[in-house]
Amino acid sequence: MTARDRLLAEELPTGTFGRGKRPKRPAPRPWTPEEQAAHYAELAAALGEPPLRVVPGAAA
Repeated sequence: MTARDRLLAEELPTGTFGRGKRPKRPAPRPWTPEEQAAHYAELAAALGEPPLRVVPGAAA
């Protein structure tokens, strides 16, 4: 068996160094509209931008 054949016979590296499969991370919790609004307000204040206004009848 040539060196190339031995290389192609090996498994692809998984990055686990022989410890099996990596555990899956839990999915991140989606932000609520209130959390999103509070986060944007903090960013806008830090950047000196005016706060957002709610326009009645506007499509979301």
